[in-house]
Amino acid sequence: MNQIIDNIKARRSKRCFVDRDIPEKVIKDIVEAGCYAPSALNKQPWKFIIFTDKGKIRRLSRIVREIYLKTSKFLPILRLIKPMLKDPQVIAALKKTVATEDDTVFYNAPALILITSDKNEHYAAKDCAIASQNMMLYATSAGISSCYIGRAEVLIRSKEARKMMGLPPGYLIQSAVVFGYSPENDDKAFIPQRKNNIINWVR
Repeated sequence: MNQIIDNIKARRSKRCFVDRDIPEKVIKDIVEAGCYAPSALNKQPWKFIIFTDKGKIRRLSRIVREIYLKTSKFLPILRLIKPMLKDPQVIAALKKTVATEDDTVFYNAPALILITSDKNEHYAAKDCAIASQNMMLYATSAGISSCYIGRAEVLIRSKEARKMMGLPPGYLIQSAVVFGYSPENDDKAFIPQRKNNIINWVR
């Protein structure tokens, strides 16, 4: 089978990592894979922020939790203006984040990469999402697990987090991915069934 499709099918979102650092060269290669993603008008709007200090990653996780704790107090009102907050899976993830001191945001991963862009770049969200996919696929080929983290975007609300990230004014977190090595017994993760009836082939 084609090596690219092999990597696509082998990639899984992993949320359990062993205490092992990723070599700096490999992290640079992961980011380079992201840099070669396509982007609208070839603007390449991304800036990559890399964290490999576990204490700092843990602090960012706690900041996300603190923000969600504050948000949860207004959940009944927010549900009226944000339809996604009516989704049981979203609510379950939110509750899990605030219910424990464990790192349920970045999962104690040894590496966190945030992909950011100027908020005025119209297509940046799409561009950065494509870049993150490139990074995860390369990581899979290098034997490294990954997980796309949607909740990290709220870090821009925190002055402390913005200072830690060195995030310029007017910049948003468009994508966030954690990377690390999975336990040996976690090699064969559950493969979710692919949805059917998703193609409308217009001939």
